[in-house]
Amino acid sequence: MLKNASERHLEIKRASFLELFFDLIFVYAIQKIAHVLLHTHNGTISSELFFKYVVMSLFLWIIWSHQTFYTNRFGEITAKDIGFIIFNIFVLVFLSNSLFPDFEKTFFPFFICVGILYLSISLQYFMHLKHCLSHADKRTCQSFAIVAFIVSMLSFIALIIPANTMHSHVVHYIPAFLGIFIAGTGLIPFRKYFAQSPVNMMHLVERFSLLTIIIFGEVLVGLASTFSITHFNFIYIFQFIILITLFGIYWLFTETFINDKRKTIGFRLVYSHLIINIALGLLNSAIIFSNNNELKPMFEISIMYTSILLFLIGLWLNMPHYHDKYKSRKFVLLPIVILVITFIISMIFKETIQVMVVLVALSNTLILYLYYKYK
Repeated sequence: MLKNASERHLEIKRASFLELFFDLIFVYAIQKIAHVLLHTHNGTISSELFFKYVVMSLFLWIIWSHQTFYTNRFGEITAKDIGFIIFNIFVLVFLSNSLFPDFEKTFFPFFICVGILYLSISLQYFMHLKHCLSHADKRTCQSFAIVAFIVSMLSFIALIIPANTMHSHVVHYIPAFLGIFIAGTGLIPFRKYFAQSPVNMMHLVERFSLLTIIIFGEVLVGLASTFSITHFNFIYIFQFIILITLFGIYWLFTETFINDKRKTIGFRLVYSHLIINIALGLLNSAIIFSNNNELKPMFEISIMYTSILLFLIGLWLNMPHYHDKYKSRKFVLLPIVILVITFIISMIFKETIQVMVVLVALSNTLILYLYYKYK
């Protein structure tokens, strides 16, 4: 008997221990990528490094999402699914250790791992086609399988283009970045099938929130590494408040604002959480650099406020998934006003970075209070 795919979003499904174990290696990889932003040049972080950070984050996040979509819709605790997950964890260990700021050094090991991982994901979807599926589930399986297979092949093609010939250092990036583009957009034409084969929202929200909480933990570890036991500085308190208030805001949105019974294809959660992940990487750099003078004051202030704004934008993008009573413009407009005011004051006192840290902690606290008030 076929399951009713259109009712999947109403089922109770929780993340398994195996999925949580799978997340750990991803967080390690995300941490390695975030270290790219800890390299400064003339008091700034170069646009080239930021581009590399975004590209590597994008590829890693979409790999995680494509695997999670499979587990969300079709995954079961079977020998086959467990075997695929364990194999992918093994490959991800090597992918994580291939991440360097130097793209040429990263290129071969990174894309051979990407090719293998997408081939693995493609096989999972292809093999699931033999099960009795509804028409929508069958088309969904085929769509994910084909897109994953194309990305895998493009990654392998990028590897066989010689790297020591004239202009090849540019040419071999073409299929690699085309793979990124297809991984991120190649499923859009099949949205009509996904709408009939929705994700289990309860499970997907839990998966994204648990991974994000672990990333918060990594930022906390980065912050803790800058604290001195022998020379306590009052600014540590406000740096800690910045992180904890953002965590509180995310907690409120996830636990209270989002309606996990809504019918959705899940794409909005993927890209909004990619933005949140990038924001937390920027925040990690901003907080660490606020304890030294490696960045120019204006750049330090800009990167701190950019990280906060990106984080909030990632949350606001999920407004269509909120309970109706939380779909209010004031939840967007008031935080923007608070950030603009504190940003201007921070710029006025830009030569004293401690003022910026205190103001960001204050603005985050006010925003958290605003959301908690309407909980």
